[in-house]
Amino acid sequence: MSRIVFQNSYLMVVPSFVKTESHKHPMMHIFLGKNDCRITVNGQEYFGRAIVVDSNVKHIVKEESGCDIIMLIDPTCDLAEQLRESYLCKGVSAKALKSEIDLPENLFERSDPELVELSENLFEGLGVKFDFSRQKDERIEQVIEKIISGEWLDLKIKEIADNVYLSESRLTHLFKEEAGISLKSYILIHKMEHAYKYVNSGGKITQAAHESGFASSAHLAYTCKTLTGISIRDVLKNSRFLKV
Repeated sequence: MSRIVFQNSYLMVVPSFVKTESHKHPMMHIFLGKNDCRITVNGQEYFGRAIVVDSNVKHIVKEESGCDIIMLIDPTCDLAEQLRESYLCKGVSAKALKSEIDLPENLFERSDPELVELSENLFEGLGVKFDFSRQKDERIEQVIEKIISGEWLDLKIKEIADNVYLSESRLTHLFKEEAGISLKSYILIHKMEHAYKYVNSGGKITQAAHESGFASSAHLAYTCKTLTGISIRDVLKNSRFLKV
């Protein structure tokens, strides 16, 4: 099964699948390979050690794609904005990059901290800079803490805003400014992470969906497929997680 490591605004996937049907979904992609990847985007083939594909663009991962890592990046975050500015300006939906990357062998055997460090090095190699460790507004820190813990995952944004004595519009603006990602997207990513961790610890999918703020297991499965393009069946088993 695929390895997934969750971060605040992106998912790092070491895929076990070798091909997909033509599909599109909201997350931006970076496909990476030890050798050249081969991805079809809107009917055109792209070759390169790294291929950036914008969100909501039809693409196919073929059996011979050579893809070893997939970065799924929330389209509202600062990382996505930097990638668009650097590689996808003027309506370009995909770009194969010539940048040199060095992927280690046996990715499935690497620890989550090692994969996180690798992902940060890969972003830096693409000229993307980010700093999630900088000090934030105390109210935003509280929101982040409560979402990561799972305590506020089932709350509406208006209810979260009330808890930190802000208006809904002010909270959403401040959160994006401080965290570099929309609050709605941040909550959804951590809902999925919470559900995966629950199932990985032996819980049932139905209960995992309930504990993570989803209406049902079907809602969880639909959200996973819609958001990432990856079937929940492919990622639930043998997944490992890092809480950040």
